[in-house]
Amino acid sequence: MPLKLRQIMLVSFLITLTFLGAEKIGYAQERLQVRGYGNTHFMDHAGTPNVMDDPNTPEVEDDTSLNDGFFQVREFSLFFDFLITDEIIASTEIEAADNGNTYTANYAYIDIQVSDNVNIRAGKILVPFLSYNENKPSFKQNLMSQPFTAFNIAPVIGAPFVNSGFGWSDAGAVLNLCCLGANIGFLDLKLAMINGLGSNSDILDDNTVYLDDGTGTSVRPRDGLIQNETSTELRDNNNNKALVGKLTFKAADLPFDMGISWYQGKWDKASSKNLRMAGAHLNWVGETWTLKGEYVKAQVEQNTGPGATVSINTATGDYNMQAWYVEGSVVPARYQNDKYLRLIVRYDDVDTNNKVAFTPWDRSRITAGMEWQFAHNTRFRYEWQRHEIDDFENAPSPYKNAGGEERIKMHMVSLIFSF
Repeated sequence: MPLKLRQIMLVSFLITLTFLGAEKIGYAQERLQVRGYGNTHFMDHAGTPNVMDDPNTPEVEDDTSLNDGFFQVREFSLFFDFLITDEIIASTEIEAADNGNTYTANYAYIDIQVSDNVNIRAGKILVPFLSYNENKPSFKQNLMSQPFTAFNIAPVIGAPFVNSGFGWSDAGAVLNLCCLGANIGFLDLKLAMINGLGSNSDILDDNTVYLDDGTGTSVRPRDGLIQNETSTELRDNNNNKALVGKLTFKAADLPFDMGISWYQGKWDKASSKNLRMAGAHLNWVGETWTLKGEYVKAQVEQNTGPGATVSINTATGDYNMQAWYVEGSVVPARYQNDKYLRLIVRYDDVDTNNKVAFTPWDRSRITAGMEWQFAHNTRFRYEWQRHEIDDFENAPSPYKNAGGEERIKMHMVSLIFSF
C-alpha cells in the first residue's frame, strides 16, 4: 500500500473514531480544537560542495546546490485535538511540506489519562528523546534551523531537500509516570516501545551522493541518522522493537527543567546490530531570556566492508557519533503586550563518525539570529551561521573540486505564523 495512503487511512481512522464517540454535532464542535502553523523561508549557503544526479537513476533529477538561494513553503500544519471523554484525547498533525508536494501525518495518537500521575499514549507518536523533538513545531523554538543534536543524531528533521515528516515520529506506545515532590518539583518518566530506526542495506549510514567535481565521484557524507528514519513508513525492518526512556526533573518555583534520555534498538534486517543513544538536556526559560542545551552520543554496531561501493568514506565497522549545543536568548524590547524583539546566539558541535579520516559532518557552528513578533502570532526571523569543518586538511580533492570549503556560511530569512 502506498505510504501516503497508509498515513491518510490512519488519520481517517482516528478522526472517525473520535466522532463516533460524539452524540451530536454540537458536542463534537465543543470538544474539537483545531490549531495551525506555517513557515516560509529563503536560505542560501556559501562553501558547500555541489552534488549532481545519481548516474544509476538518470530518470530522477536530484541536482541540488545549497549555494544557490532558494525559497520554500517549508511547513504548513493543522493540529487536531478531540476530547472523546474527559480522560481520552485523540490528536493528530497533518503536515504539508516541500512547497505542498508532500503530505504526512506527522503524529496520530490516542492519549488515555489513567490517573493523575499515569498517562498512556499509543499510535504514531513523537519519540520522547531529549527535549527538542517534543517541542515542535518550530514556532516554539527561537531559531528556524535545528541544532546538530536534532539535525544529525536524533533524526528530528530531514536535510533541506528531504522535506517529509518534520519530527522524529514512530509507531508505538508511551507510558508516562509523574511523581510530585513537596515544594521542590516533580519527576516525569516516559518509557516508550517503538519500531525504531533502521536501514534496509548492510550498513546504517548508507546515504550516497555524487560530487559535481567533473568526474561525478561518489561519496558517503556520513551525515548521521537523518536519512534512516524508516519509521515514517509505520513499519519495522526487523522483529526487534526499540526502547526509549526519558527522565525529566521540573522545578516547582523556577522555569527550569533538565533530564536524561536513552535509546536501545537493532537497526539491521537480521536484528543483530545495536544502535544505542544517550543524552541530556537543560531548559531555563524566563520571561525575557532563555538558556537551552543538549548533548547526545550514539554508538553504532556495523560490519566493515558490506555496502562499501563508494569512492570516499567507505564502511568503517563500529563507530560513535556525538553532538551538543548551548543556546541563549534575550528580549531587549517588548511593546503592546505581545510584540517583542528577541536576540539569539547558539554554539554547537557534531561528529557523525569518529573512525573516518574526514567527514564534512565533523564541524562546529556559531549561529546568531533575531526574532521579531510584529503582529499577533506572526514572526519575522533572520539568522546567520558560520560552520568550521574539522580536519579539513584531510579533505579529498574531489570534495574541494566540487566547491567544498573549510568554512561554510548561511543566511536564512523566515516568516512564520500560528493560529
